[in-house]
Amino acid sequence: MNNKCVHFQEILGIQRGIILKHLDPHKWFKHIEDDDDATADFVKIFGWIMREVYCGYACIDRFDCEMAKKYLPDQRDDSN
Repeated sequence: MNNKCVHFQEILGIQRGIILKHLDPHKWFKHIEDDDDATADFVKIFGWIMREVYCGYACIDRFDCEMAKKYLPDQRDDSN
């Protein structure tokens, strides 16, 4: 079982594409003018969900990855 992500660069590339696609509307909606500030805000708000979706649902190695275990749908605690 992997104890480190072997798809880290791939995840970053996917996240970068998502951020670039949505950065201008995000800047407008949040009234942020600076690209770097808007990117940081976007990651703060949506970064966790991008990782959970990738690691828990899309990654081909998710069942053999120690880090992805907590993101797998059948491993969640839905009691909250």
